[in-house]
Amino acid sequence: MIFVGLGNPGEEYKETRHNVGFKIIDNLKKSYKIVEIYRKKLFNGWKIEIEGKEVIILKGKTYMNESGKAVKSAIEFFNENIENLFVIHDDMDIELGKIKIVKDKGAGGHKGIISIIKNIGTNEFFRIRIGIGRPPEGISPVDYVLSPFLKEEIELIEYSLKKTEKAIEEIIKSSVEKAMSLYNN
Repeated sequence: MIFVGLGNPGEEYKETRHNVGFKIIDNLKKSYKIVEIYRKKLFNGWKIEIEGKEVIILKGKTYMNESGKAVKSAIEFFNENIENLFVIHDDMDIELGKIKIVKDKGAGGHKGIISIIKNIGTNEFFRIRIGIGRPPEGISPVDYVLSPFLKEEIELIEYSLKKTEKAIEEIIKSSVEKAMSLYNN
């Protein structure tokens, strides 16, 4: 299985809403034993052990709207099937504090997902959508996703990140369906 966290590279984007996918990968790297490291042109990857199974986690080196290039490169490098691809990303259509695991959905306007579908030629992959909520009145969606979480939102996003980690553990331990039934609320 390959778990790809979406985000933008660079210090200026590190704490933005758009980078919750990167945050999950960083958290997994801290929580589990790293077995192998992969430094490639378009992505950095790590083989980690979760529940006694080895899985690949990675972050693209491209910007969000070019995520598909990194994902395609990783799938080819690891010779992995699309049905074992899990993309972790922010989602404005989901309330802050909630997550949703889905498969074969449209991009919903998410530039990273649009790029992935275009580059790999299908939407037949799993997505772990982390809710960031809608932008307040008067703030554009682009400005919103590239802004940091507000002080009063930090606890809720930390809760979402922990829940996402537990969902990933459940996917590996039992099944995607079990994780969906437990965490799609």
